[in-house]
Amino acid sequence: MGMLFYRYLAGKCKHLYLDLKRLVEELGVIHLALVQRKESGKVDLVIEEMSVKQARLFSLRDLRIFMEN
Repeated sequence: MGMLFYRYLAGKCKHLYLDLKRLVEELGVIHLALVQRKESGKVDLVIEEMSVKQARLFSLRDLRIFMEN
C-alpha cells in the first residue's frame, strides 16, 4: 500500500523532476515535533524547518491535512 502511495505521489509531483528514490528521501527527512505550551498545556504538532523542495512537496499535496485532529 505504501508503494502505491509513493507511486501516486511521484506521478503528481513529476514536474519537480524527482525520481521515486529521491522523493522518498525528501519526504523522509521532514520532521514533526509535539510541542506543549507552558501557559495552556495545549500540545501542538509542529513541522521543523524544511528545504524549499520539501516545502513544495508538503504544500503541493496538502500534507498538512494529515496533521489535523
